[in-house]
Amino acid sequence: MKKTFYIAAAISGAAAVNAHAQGSVTLYGLIDASIQYTNNQGGGSTVAMSSGTTRGSRIGFLGTEDLGGGNHAIFRLENGFDVTDGSLGQGGLMFGRQAYVGLQNDRWGTLTFGRQYESMVDYVAHLTAADWSVYMEHPGDMDLTNRGVRVDNSVKFTKTYGAFTGSALYSFGGQAGSFGANSMWSVGGSYDDGPLYVGFGMTYARQPGARNTGTFWKASNSAIGEYVTVAHSFLTVGGGAAYKFGSLKLGGDITSTTYKDGFEQQNVNFMNYEINGVYYFTPALSAGLGVTYTDGKVDANDGDPRYIQYNATATYSLSKRTDLYAFATFQRAMGDAQVAQVTQFISPSSTNKQASVGLGLRHTF
Repeated sequence: MKKTFYIAAAISGAAAVNAHAQGSVTLYGLIDASIQYTNNQGGGSTVAMSSGTTRGSRIGFLGTEDLGGGNHAIFRLENGFDVTDGSLGQGGLMFGRQAYVGLQNDRWGTLTFGRQYESMVDYVAHLTAADWSVYMEHPGDMDLTNRGVRVDNSVKFTKTYGAFTGSALYSFGGQAGSFGANSMWSVGGSYDDGPLYVGFGMTYARQPGARNTGTFWKASNSAIGEYVTVAHSFLTVGGGAAYKFGSLKLGGDITSTTYKDGFEQQNVNFMNYEINGVYYFTPALSAGLGVTYTDGKVDANDGDPRYIQYNATATYSLSKRTDLYAFATFQRAMGDAQVAQVTQFISPSSTNKQASVGLGLRHTF
């Protein structure tokens, strides 16, 4: 009888706490697997299975607790994994995609702390073909729009007012005796109202090569690897817009990326110009085409590395949660750029051309 009383009291107490806190935790995830053919990886063609071709495979927990007075405690823990072998993503981190905790006020905005995305991902990435597939990034993901960048040790403030959302982020470098060394900051925003979306972002990092693995791609892509490693600082600025005309959605973006002292103690700059469009034949069937032109300038030797990349995708929804997709991408390196590489997730070509095509299945829950 006494044991029953204690159990009942514990259940009643827990129910009372839950009723007062009005908290919730949402489990969500995405699984993406494909089979792809790439014509030239170091001189030979490959057929392989890949995870996260269009969206990184993940499982996450999103939590909120009502603190009263319009205040909420929030958190997100998001794990990335490779569906082909079950291994952890992001260098083996348990919650390598996102991990943050924060406070939200219905009037004043949201303040979060942890491992988070910066503004180029939050507001500009949606406008690029990398939103269709990681194989369609701007060369080397030089402007951070391929969602591969998460910023550790960061504080971010986000505020939404009507159709406008803006945010500012600062990441502490953590170097003793210097507040600014290895630090990083980012600002950006978007206007999202019906068929029109406009986004912009700016991100700056000191000593980008000294930051943690996974923040910047350092050596895998011939377009930018050598510059990231030695640069004194990094600045990328970009923006664009998209508009939906009935069944057709057209978009475009422009980004500028500078590696200060990136080569022989002089600057290296890249401009990306992209246009893309998606046509919805039915609510279940859509197809997209896009092209990106990249123009580089190396001040130390007047170098002119250039790239052009063509992207195509098609998606058929089997249900609200499950999609079949196909993609094709082709990159050509020009000028002083000698080697093509459509994405840092595969090996570079041995020539100035590389193409990849694939078929895949994506399921969300």
